[in-house]
Amino acid sequence: MKYILKIFSALMILLILSSCRKEWLEEKQNVKLIIPTTLNDMELLLNEDALQLDARGASEIACDDYEFTQEQFNALYYGADRDMITWKSMEIPKYGDKESDEWDLSYSDIQICNIVLEGLEKIQRNESNKNQFDRIKGTALYHRAKQHLNLAMTFCEYYDKSSAAFALGIPLKLSSDIGGKTVRSTLEQTYSKIIFDLKEACVLLPSAQSGQTFIARGGAYGLLARAYLFTDNYNDALNSADSSFKYHPYLENYNDIDGSASRPFSAVYTKEMHIYSTMRRQIENYSVGRMSQELYDLYDSNDLRKTLFFRMNLDGKATFRGSYGSRQLFTATATDEILLIKAECSARLGKLSEARNALNILLENRYKAGTYNTITESDSHKLLTIIIKERRKELLARGLRWHDLKRLNRDPSYKKTLVRKIGDEVYTLLSNDPKYIFAIPQYIKVFTGIQ
Repeated sequence: MKYILKIFSALMILLILSSCRKEWLEEKQNVKLIIPTTLNDMELLLNEDALQLDARGASEIACDDYEFTQEQFNALYYGADRDMITWKSMEIPKYGDKESDEWDLSYSDIQICNIVLEGLEKIQRNESNKNQFDRIKGTALYHRAKQHLNLAMTFCEYYDKSSAAFALGIPLKLSSDIGGKTVRSTLEQTYSKIIFDLKEACVLLPSAQSGQTFIARGGAYGLLARAYLFTDNYNDALNSADSSFKYHPYLENYNDIDGSASRPFSAVYTKEMHIYSTMRRQIENYSVGRMSQELYDLYDSNDLRKTLFFRMNLDGKATFRGSYGSRQLFTATATDEILLIKAECSARLGKLSEARNALNILLENRYKAGTYNTITESDSHKLLTIIIKERRKELLARGLRWHDLKRLNRDPSYKKTLVRKIGDEVYTLLSNDPKYIFAIPQYIKVFTGIQ
């Protein structure tokens, strides 16, 4: 009952604390009536701040983009953070009285989406409400797919077509009934449902974005491209990236960004973002630890990202300051990720001209004006290597690096043993280590009996 009550409690708190819903709640004091019954009710639910959070924080602190001195490591409040940083244990525990964000947050959002989708089944779509109806349905499908994808990225092995029909996926929660048995789907079923929901959302959502807390068609295609990339479906990932760029082609020229600001992108709310979404993470990575020197050294002096993304500290080490939108780490898709997906998939499919073009469009807007040397590489493997390096440089601190490591580790050309030196101790994580799969929280396993 604890897990069931917790979901209902979370929904109640979301409703009660949202000032934008005060009038609605005053009219519906009876708890049994706090269920969305109109399209406006449902739209309010989907505007929840909680839906702007992604639970990929544990994988972010475990990846190879950060390093820690002994003093910084010792200063971490939770032993579990130290365990994940050193790859001793990959089970995300309770933090005091508060349970794991990674699992709970995702399924709380999925529950909201399911309540909305079921509510829509009781409303007749007609000529007068069809635009709002479709937008609400598309938004709910998008957010449900997003959270299912986040869970799969964290708690499942990487998708391999040869074994996906037998590998363990996640419990696919497709209804608001929280009393049923919790059963893990296969990895094939998990990704098939994510992709199915996103494809439907692409049709239903409006073509233009009305605000950066609202998802539109370009963003749905963007997340679809990410999902396809993580299943090694390069053809469909490329087509989805093309569709995303068609509807959302905005790209910032970093020459226009004020590098003197403490957080250069916090006031910009760049149009590159498909939607505003941030990471619910375990620790303040960019203030506790430092960015990896190996990563920092990838940027040359004319690369504007070297100054816009990083702040140098008194110890001569860099911390990250370049997240889109706010102090929180940005996690949603954006135009830069789409161009990199297009470049990578094109290169893997032998479309080298398309790959170079996508990469050059991006990088021309990342270097000091007049300093960028157009990439002309004609060797497919060398070009792919450049693209993968630029993906790491551009998309750092977005909760993607850990999953990129999981997929690249299967290729002898790119697999990597992670090494972290803290004080006199050296910690390693082999490229094929099962610890790349985070463990489902113990209290969930005990309560549900889940495998």
